[in-house]
Amino acid sequence: MNLDFQPVQQASHLVPESIYQQLHTLDLLDKVQVAEINPDFADGELLHEQYNVPFESELNCLVVQGKRNGLVKHAAVLVPYGRKANTGSPAKHALDVSKVSFAPLEFVIEQTNMEFGSITPLGLPNDWFILADASIFEQTDVIIGGGLVKYKLQIATKDLKQIPNLIVVENLAK
Repeated sequence: MNLDFQPVQQASHLVPESIYQQLHTLDLLDKVQVAEINPDFADGELLHEQYNVPFESELNCLVVQGKRNGLVKHAAVLVPYGRKANTGSPAKHALDVSKVSFAPLEFVIEQTNMEFGSITPLGLPNDWFILADASIFEQTDVIIGGGLVKYKLQIATKDLKQIPNLIVVENLAK
């Protein structure tokens, strides 16, 4: 079975309002696509097995917080499926902070209005950064969470680069 993608413009009811608004602002409503999935197969190998999604197309999105001198910065971190986020030097340098750690889950869900397991770089608070591992852009299209676990988004990597506050980082994935 393959994912049945359709443009968000034609299926706006499948994405949270914050994602829809950002896609509208970026003029990507007809380019980014959404598909409904069984949430039991939302991640990794299960998504690959159930929906024939190539592993190299799948991205994980994690939220971190960086601190320096009492200032806290938040960022979504995009890494290819099967690789871990390097919260060491690459993330610290990109955010210009001295310490990076994973943000508390309750905070992330409250701030994003998204579900655990489907956080996506679209529709995040305006002051958050998006750190994307450089290797992601070797792909033409990628599959990311849709804000709700029962949806996936497909976006061209050239369109992913249009997201405000996106920083491409070498060696962010390990």
